[in-house]
Amino acid sequence: MLVLAEFEFDLGESARTIYESLLPELGEDYQRTKAALTLRDDVLILNIEADDTVSMRAALNGWLRLVKISCEMSYIVSDTQDMNYSEYHA
Repeated sequence: MLVLAEFEFDLGESARTIYESLLPELGEDYQRTKAALTLRDDVLILNIEADDTVSMRAALNGWLRLVKISCEMSYIVSDTQDMNYSEYHA
């Protein structure tokens, strides 16, 4: 049974950074799942294809965690850059 999932994340200005940070993960070779990332404007699109529901659950757990962490890190880095800029240009 083939299981498909598609998620769209509207990430605003950080979309390209997050997309590029996730690209290396596509190089991983998994036996029962395939993933694809697409960037359309500020929207990151994640497509996952799995051979069964167990594989899909595992792939979703991994990919959604990676997207979440990338978003959090992007926010922290941009927040830090804003603080550094205001400290030196106040």
